[in-house]
Amino acid sequence: MGHCADLSRRQIVAYVEVVSAAALLFDFCITLGSEVRWTWGRKWGFVRIAFVISRYVPIANVAMYLYYTIESIHRGIPNPGMFIAVNGIINTLGSAAADALLIARTYVFCRGEKRILIAISVFGMTISVAMLTIICIVASKSTNPKCGVWQGQQGIIYGLHTIFQFVLMSLTLYKRYKYYRRENGLLVATIYRDGVFYMLCMTLLSVTNWIAMHIHLLSFARHFYGAGPQTVVRSVLASRILFNLRAANESQDVIKTRQVASGMIFAQRIQTASCVDHLELWDNADL
Repeated sequence: MGHCADLSRRQIVAYVEVVSAAALLFDFCITLGSEVRWTWGRKWGFVRIAFVISRYVPIANVAMYLYYTIESIHRGIPNPGMFIAVNGIINTLGSAAADALLIARTYVFCRGEKRILIAISVFGMTISVAMLTIICIVASKSTNPKCGVWQGQQGIIYGLHTIFQFVLMSLTLYKRYKYYRRENGLLVATIYRDGVFYMLCMTLLSVTNWIAMHIHLLSFARHFYGAGPQTVVRSVLASRILFNLRAANESQDVIKTRQVASGMIFAQRIQTASCVDHLELWDNADL
């Protein structure tokens, strides 16, 4: 009876991974036009490299998750340790690329403060190194061909990623209140809205997975929630962040004029780094 129940759960996981793969391919189809318009033909820089990695690495990730779930129903994967290591490294690479886009957005939103860029970059790299270390430790001890790819110490990985997202979200909310309380421009609103929405979604997914893995009463959820859906959501949201930002950036004039009681005042442009394509943000603190 227990074996049948476990098999049924693994089949459901396989269905979830199939749906995840289909959703990822569908997203590629409906956003191909946006990708051609906003990324193709542009010079290769930090943002474009991070975008390509965050958009296309999940394909390999989802394919590996699907392979694992199908094989676990039958005889199991032949080399679980190597599989977990390779899959974990690829997943961490995709996650780091998506986070790099988020860091670039946060850097611009914080008016190009280099100390903030250095701090969040070092913090992000520390989180990534910790994740890779845990993955290597788990992979070296894995011998069960039907072991869960996200069992063992994976809860710690989810926790670390949640902390990183929470820190960036708190910083974004603080800077929004400090710098842009009176600014309702399209570009600022897009950066704020998309960034917070992305971080909130990823934080909720990580927390859900962490809770499901550590509560015995939700043992079914431990089989159901996997990294496949989370990988797809991360890829979809990361691409939307860049597409929406480029669209808002194009629609905003290089110089804005605003009518105030005493006459016309020109907005001042803040300095931004070349790594974020000189995104046009405006310092309206004096307006």
